[in-house]
Amino acid sequence: MKILVVEDSNTLRYVMTKMLKEFGYKDFHAVESAEEALSLFKENQYDLMLLDWNLPKMSGFDLLKQLRADEKYNDLNIVMVTTMHERKKILKALQVGLQGYILKPLDAKIILEKLKEIESKLVN
Repeated sequence: MKILVVEDSNTLRYVMTKMLKEFGYKDFHAVESAEEALSLFKENQYDLMLLDWNLPKMSGFDLLKQLRADEKYNDLNIVMVTTMHERKKILKALQVGLQGYILKPLDAKIILEKLKEIESKLVN
């Protein structure tokens, strides 16, 4: 499974990539902005994007909407990793095409469960 982590916090980006390595995932990239993510999509195809909601310039929600507006990203699984607790906003993101969300602070067990859930969908 090829994963893209989009997180503007250097510390959280480091923690997330360290977790991915510990879980045995090797095929991933990590960037700090939506713009960098869009640039990577030009040359890479990902199975899963772990996306922060609160990014500088373009928010994670805006990136989600932009990707969902393009058919070629229909198979991309997108999971928000966020402090966003507002039910209304989360429901709106789910309606746009979000597959799930993980609340910060990060919990390795929850992240691993979500990764395995997405991975099982890809296999079936």
